[in-house]
Amino acid sequence: MAFPQPADPTVKKSVTLRRSLAEEIESRTGPRGFSHFVDQAAEYGLALLKAEEIVTDHERRVGPLSDEVMEEARRAWSGE
Repeated sequence: MAFPQPADPTVKKSVTLRRSLAEEIESRTGPRGFSHFVDQAAEYGLALLKAEEIVTDHERRVGPLSDEVMEEARRAWSGE
């Protein structure tokens, strides 16, 4: 299974994962897809953290998001 190479230069890091998690990832990606999967998962996690920061900042400045806005966001997130 071939994965596209990232446009940015890569850096080798050592991470510690639960054995069961690592085995499940590798069972789905194969040994050569493991790093790509972790790279994509980290990118997704960072996107969620950034979104949370935006919402927190907005709520600090303006107040809580309305139920209507939250429902609209839920529908957009799920592709409705």
